[in-house]
Amino acid sequence: MAYADRISDLARTLAQYPTNVTITGAKIDIRTKTQLDSLTAQISSNEALAHEGDALIAAASGKDAKALSQRIANAAPQITELLKAFAAQDTERLKTLSVVSKNKFNGASTNRLQAEKRFADEVSQLLTTEASTVAALPTASCGPKPQPTPSPSPAPVPVPSLDDVIASLPGYLQITIPDAVAGYNADSLATACNASGDAAIKLGVKTPDGINDYATVQFTGGPDITNQPWATAILKDTGLGTIDDRVAILNNALQAQLSIADAMNDGSSSEPTSR
Repeated sequence: MAYADRISDLARTLAQYPTNVTITGAKIDIRTKTQLDSLTAQISSNEALAHEGDALIAAASGKDAKALSQRIANAAPQITELLKAFAAQDTERLKTLSVVSKNKFNGASTNRLQAEKRFADEVSQLLTTEASTVAALPTASCGPKPQPTPSPSPAPVPVPSLDDVIASLPGYLQITIPDAVAGYNADSLATACNASGDAAIKLGVKTPDGINDYATVQFTGGPDITNQPWATAILKDTGLGTIDDRVAILNNALQAQLSIADAMNDGSSSEPTSR
């Protein structure tokens, strides 16, 4: 079985289900664009791992079989965990719906949500099975193998240090979230960015993306955003991945909430005033 191809087939089936519904004339997302982007990224990651496993299975051996098996096994529950994070986000972003609208939304979204659960369960089973198959492979094949001619490796792209990333935060935030930092002058913005970067490092963030995501969360959600129960729950849920992964999920959840709030405000401001 080509596990990567099977995951790809399942993903195409899932993509046929609608990601939004219309309730009383208003379109409401079952899955926001940010959520879909996160889901697509996780599916692509799983497919890449499955391709690696397929290659080792086809070769009937591999010196990295044990390590790859563990990576595949670790990936098996990730889509299920991502859907749990989506559920927490949905509870927050849909709480402004009326009871009637919420009931209609629940009914209309059932097919998509059930399809997502089936997809997550099947992918998890596929990856678990592949991990076991890869783990059972011998570490080396029988007989000599022709050695490939080494090709020159491209020069690695240097990864900026976290201090460099923090120093560049003011410019980054002025481009990505200009409204959130419009009230700062250059000095106060630099000071606030340094404080945000230090807080991210203290939390355990280890990557440039993690620093940027954490700063985006603080400047768009306020300095106390990470103390809110729903945010704390995401940051403490180790099942969602590394702390950098969790900060990214928190940022996605916050941006989804802000988008919903903006849409609600636009809708209410366009309503005719009754006389």
